[in-house]
Amino acid sequence: MNELLILAAIATPLLSMPLVFFAGRRWLPAIATVPALLAGLLVPEGVVVSLPWLLLGAYLQLDGIAVLLLPATAFVWLFVAAWAATREADRLDDPAFRLFFLAAMSGNFLVILAADMVSFYIGFAMMGLAAYPLLLRPGQQARFSARIYLAFTLVGELALFAGMVGLYAASGSLLFSDLGATPVPGITLALLLIGFGIKVALPGLHFWLPLAYGTAPIITVAVLSGPMMKAGLLGWLRFLPAEADGLMEWGPVLMLLGAAGLVLGVWLGLVQREPRAVLAYSSIAKMGLITALFGGALKSPAEAAPVAAALVLFAMHHLLVKSALFLGVGEWEKRGRARWVMAGLGLLALTMIGAPLTGGALVKQGLGTAIAGDFGVLSALLTLSAIGTALLMARFMWLLTRKVVRPTLTDSIPAAAWLVLLPVAFLGPFTPFVITLEVAGMLPLGVFLLGLAGMSWLNARWPGLWARGRSGDALTALNRVLQHARRRLPTPQIQYGRLQVALIRPETLPAPQGTLAGPGLLWLALFLGLLAATLLPH
Repeated sequence: MNELLILAAIATPLLSMPLVFFAGRRWLPAIATVPALLAGLLVPEGVVVSLPWLLLGAYLQLDGIAVLLLPATAFVWLFVAAWAATREADRLDDPAFRLFFLAAMSGNFLVILAADMVSFYIGFAMMGLAAYPLLLRPGQQARFSARIYLAFTLVGELALFAGMVGLYAASGSLLFSDLGATPVPGITLALLLIGFGIKVALPGLHFWLPLAYGTAPIITVAVLSGPMMKAGLLGWLRFLPAEADGLMEWGPVLMLLGAAGLVLGVWLGLVQREPRAVLAYSSIAKMGLITALFGGALKSPAEAAPVAAALVLFAMHHLLVKSALFLGVGEWEKRGRARWVMAGLGLLALTMIGAPLTGGALVKQGLGTAIAGDFGVLSALLTLSAIGTALLMARFMWLLTRKVVRPTLTDSIPAAAWLVLLPVAFLGPFTPFVITLEVAGMLPLGVFLLGLAGMSWLNARWPGLWARGRSGDALTALNRVLQHARRRLPTPQIQYGRLQVALIRPETLPAPQGTLAGPGLLWLALFLGLLAATLLPH
């Protein structure tokens, strides 16, 4: 029974996909999450499902990480789908949107449950590629953002595939349980850091995130910023166990990158003018902290176990809160500054900063305990993250009270799905009986309140202070540099112009001559050859 529930968690969204083409299936995505939620809540830790006949052998396991992440992830997918069924029914009435939504959901569940590299990669690729159609909306900027996301996703999956091949060549096994005793080659490690670093938005690999969060449908952003983004951290934990040889010297590198991501996210987030953009850079800052903590675990493998456990708990809490925040922004966009909406978003902001008597405070306490040993630098980063997050949430709430929106809904009560998700996100994986009042939690709360007052004062003194921040500024600047180079260089300008048009306005390209039969047959032959290679006995 337990094995069937684990299989059903992944298979139900896939088997539901043919049903999307029938009318009246708006609630189908929400129903498809139920087996995964039941598996996460009812199946005991340690259950393994072996499918040795499938490709190179598929293995699923509900281990200590999956037993925490699976129910939280399924819970978010369930309530995002339920919210969409009542608030954005036009999207779920589109069979194509439902189809890719289910594919991304199944891939997300597979990433969490996979116990071998091939299964993980299939889920990772399915989740990442299926998200691309979910990002598309009418408008040039939305199409541009979706294509930037797709480009980064393809690079990340290529790097992950190459790194996976390198790990298999070094270890001779596809099982995660066999990777701890294997020295990791430097090039393989670099590829894995890039592949998963794109998902967690490391500095220099983060450009896709603010653009996608700013233009995508709110239901897509809710799952992209919550459960799907945590696949990067999960990949590092699975593919790069701290006890493996050759990882210690990379710990300081990740700590430095994480610190840079934290500072970059806070700095750029504070000058944004849209609530979505502030939340986007808040995610970059939080993932920077996660990266630095993971680097600390690699640097000190003897103390890595409590840090890894605290990271999983942190990821679980963050995916709940960030998804609820974006759904709350969706309510705000439809209702304006309604009292219930603003109160709910205020509570979520408090738990995000780790204010006293919230789940965020307990998560922060767990992180502080895990790094209480020889992690002085990480303790300083944790404090910096608390202050930066408080300022970002103050900026977020300040913008919500200042921005003018045109409500499209007149009823005063938010969607029931968001109201149910709200207390779960506020408390996190805890109950009110274990939430305690910590004096340390008063610091971010004080910074949050001072930030709200300070932004109002600064805006009164210098109204144009916040006029320049906009998500995607770095890519915009790069695009201007390339346009300037195109005007100066006579030869490459035509090719770049076609590339730019293909990226932003593909419908303006001339129709290709001939057919795609030749290239299509070539790709089909290549795919069949790769499939045959995987099925050959080893």
